[in-house]
Amino acid sequence: MNHNVLQIIIRIILVVAAILLLIDCSLLFMTGASRNIGSLTAIILSLIAIAYGLFMPRIHHRIAEIWKHGGGGKKTLTMMAVLAIVVLLTVAVETVFMCAYSNRQAPASDREPVVIVLGCQVRNGAPSLLLQARIDAAYEYLTEHPKAYCIASGGQGPDEAFSEAKCIYDELIKKGIDASRLYMEDRSTSTRENMLFSKEIMEKENLGDTAIIVTNAWHELRAQMIASDLGLACGGKGASTAWWLLPSYYLRELYGIIYQIVM
Repeated sequence: MNHNVLQIIIRIILVVAAILLLIDCSLLFMTGASRNIGSLTAIILSLIAIAYGLFMPRIHHRIAEIWKHGGGGKKTLTMMAVLAIVVLLTVAVETVFMCAYSNRQAPASDREPVVIVLGCQVRNGAPSLLLQARIDAAYEYLTEHPKAYCIASGGQGPDEAFSEAKCIYDELIKKGIDASRLYMEDRSTSTRENMLFSKEIMEKENLGDTAIIVTNAWHELRAQMIASDLGLACGGKGASTAWWLLPSYYLRELYGIIYQIVM
């Protein structure tokens, strides 16, 4: 295939993909469905990709000129390349671990692990898409492990009619899970508090010392890192995520994992 034709095809694919990502994340951001640093990052990356796809020959020509002349320009390009490699390697490593932790068995124990379902936004008195996926994953696990207890974890936000824990609890009851297997933790406002307050319930109710954390797959790594920091032995069962929400939350989680490691 002619080199110019191949380049045009690559540019078209790049621009179209970037436009679709831009539309997706812009709509999520404007509607408040995903107003976070992940959406902003996706929007910025989309705009950069569109500009690069449209002006690729000019950009390549300009880079070649700067490199040819050497000096400060060449050093800047080298530093930018090194930074880009570091970022890409960091993203790759994080992604590998996110996949590895998305469905991980809990450490061996003489008792069934306690299922901890992490809360997410309640919209108009009903679970959001992300929360519904977590509830469905918890129901699946609890059905397969009839002796396991479950802690529904999540406080009430200012725009929520009731706590996320109550939403999880009520939905699991509707699906047929016996109330005697369920506990509610409705004070937490963060993933760390989810883990901390759920651990307190486990100790108070003598539910055992291991847990299976149920959250969306991209969130499992950070949730399990936090649980381990608090001395809670755990595994995870990752819930699915609607494809149009995944880019935004995946990118946000990349920042969250770095923050967790650094802090």
